[in-house]
Parts: sequence; structure tokens; C-alpha cells
Amino acid sequence: MLTFNIRRVFALRGIPNPHTQLVKLGLSSATAWNLLDNKVSSIRSKHLEAICEYLKCEPNDLYEWRPDRETLAPDEHPLKRLRRSDEASDYSKLIRNLPLDKIDQARSMLEELQKEH
Repeated sequence: MLTFNIRRVFALRGIPNPHTQLVKLGLSSATAWNLLDNKVSSIRSKHLEAICEYLKCEPNDLYEWRPDRETLAPDEHPLKRLRRSDEASDYSKLIRNLPLDKIDQARSMLEELQKEH
């Protein structure tokens, strides 16, 4: 099943209250809650674009695919790229628990990844 999992990307970006931000982006409160609870069958293109601009992501980053038991997709099927881990990591917690001498190393690694982007 293909679902819209916007909460995951907000969590990865460290944004604690996605509803507030979605409303600031121009979505109604009801639409924001429906998106966050995956109770939508479609999304307006202008909303999708605003969300992607704000989160610095692609539309595919907001979708998640979990195959049904009846699904027989081969290993190389493109939908498999939309399989996600169950939880978004709390990166701020990971940083807080790093030894101080490793924080500079983590920063350097992140800066290198950012340059590749």
C-alpha cells in the first residue's frame, strides 16, 4: 500500500509541530490534520510544492510503500525505493549523546554530505 507519510520527513528535519507549519504554508487546519494522519486520497499540487520547498525534499520523500501480502513485486521494482524504516531517528538526541570529541567528526561528515548534494 502506498501512503503519504509526511510526519516522517518532519521528524527527520527536527520539526516538532508539523501541523503549525503546514497551516503557515497555507493549508487549512483540517487539511493539515488529514495529511498528518494519512487520511487523504489526493493532495493539491500547490500544497505538495509548498511542503517540498519548505522541507527541502522531493514528493517521493513524502510517500511510503508497504507491500500487501498479495503483492508480488520483484526485487528491482521501483516502488521498493519507497520502503522506509519504521521510525524516524531523533538526530538531536544522537548528537546530545555523542562524546564531545566526536561532534566535530560528525559535523565534518555532514558538511561533506551537504557538498555532494
